Amino acid sequence: MKRLGAAVLVLAVGCTPLDMERRTERGPLVRTYTQQKPLGERLPYARVEAKWPTLTLHFTQADVCRTEYHEEYAEDVITTHSSRGAAAAASSGGVFTALGAGLLLGRSLFSNEPHDLAIDREGHYGASNRELATGWGTGLLILGVPALVSGLVLMSRSGETHSARKADEVVATRELPCQHQSVDGMVELAGGGGEPPAPRLTSHGTLVLTADELREEFFTNVLLDGEPVTFQEDGEDTLETFRTCALLLAQPVEPESLAREAKEHPQRLEMKRGLVRMCDALPGAPTGELLEALDVALGAE
Repeated sequence: MKRLGAAVLVLAVGCTPLDMERRTERGPLVRTYTQQKPLGERLPYARVEAKWPTLTLHFTQADVCRTEYHEEYAEDVITTHSSRGAAAAASSGGVFTALGAGLLLGRSLFSNEPHDLAIDREGHYGASNRELATGWGTGLLILGVPALVSGLVLMSRSGETHSARKADEVVATRELPCQHQSVDGMVELAGGGGEPPAPRLTSHGTLVLTADELREEFFTNVLLDGEPVTFQEDGEDTLETFRTCALLLAQPVEPESLAREAKEHPQRLEMKRGLVRMCDALPGAPTGELLEALDVALGAE
């Protein structure tokens, strides 16, 4: 009988389900890092270096890599276990257990005399009050103890548990050249309006162009062994600035002509001064004499 009662308790507790809810909360940032993945495509690139009066193109061949920017942060996983009927089971089980135990403990207070007003077909009188109290007490205990134990166990198992883990998130991706290697080849300066310049062979991965060459040769595209070259960073802007300055700084400085232009077209001369000041960004560019003459002409006007 005791084993049967224990089995009933185990089944009552073990078969009672618990509701589980899980949520995650983002914690503090641990670190940021980048990760590069080559895409298996190699392309020619050029880095532009300007040092008056020469412009040097450094040619490389590089993989195209997908650069991923990662954020690694702590993550708090909160698991909540609960049972909607735990409190009701514990409450009703406690009441039934208390009533059943009270009836069993106080059964000696009840009369043991059978009810002579009730008799069955076989001639037996009805159960005494003590037998009725014992039966009701036992039944209430059978109902109340499993419910009480089940409710208490479920309430003890209810609550929150916290666990920490690392999480990783890709916040941005870019495709950038990586793993540069210097490369030699035949360079074509194409895209100009007239006859294209003759192809030139690089030396140690570089091609040097002078200011005089850039004044005479106009081109919009650079090819290495027939493949279009991509300029790194602001290389294309540096090339255009160098070509513009090669044209401006080759003009003779004539103060009288500048003074006359300052009177007739002051806005055009202001624009010219702005372009010459832009040439100051090129190391070694001889802008001093022309800038001084422009400042004098515009100041006089």
